[in-house]
Amino acid sequence: MDTKALKDKYGDEDILFVVKKDGTLHLTSRNGREEYLYFTGYDGTNAGIGYSIRKIYAMFPTMEFFEIIADRGAYAKNCGYWIVDKRDDKWVTYVSIDSLANMGYTPGEWHQIKTEMNADATGRFILTSSHEYMPPGAQYGYQRQHAVDLRLQLFWDKDARWFGIRRL
Repeated sequence: MDTKALKDKYGDEDILFVVKKDGTLHLTSRNGREEYLYFTGYDGTNAGIGYSIRKIYAMFPTMEFFEIIADRGAYAKNCGYWIVDKRDDKWVTYVSIDSLANMGYTPGEWHQIKTEMNADATGRFILTSSHEYMPPGAQYGYQRQHAVDLRLQLFWDKDARWFGIRRL
């Protein structure tokens, strides 16, 4: 099989996420005839990319988005991040690696990105970037540690009608 596909719904619309043989991810209509967006590795190569796609929701106003995290390799080096949604009948990217870079993320360096919603019972959507390192005296891979290098809160700014980002 040349592609991997994920069927989903956005409101009443049937959509399809397809990973092509070249490693790019495409968001299309269910029948594949209309391409809405495509995603590619931020570091210039698509070799070995894996994509994680999930829906995220805003409460006030009620909205749904897709979060896409791209990584590669045994230690899941981040190579892409996007939050997308349909606005005025067109798919748009609200948050990307460039947005994160404006807040201190260092593209091209080794990071893992994880997000969590409401983990601290405040309703916040938190993005954490971390990197692995070997502490002094460590000799084996299982001894590696993670150090958080950036924590951000992502939120829907209803006045701007766009995602806001706040450094924590």
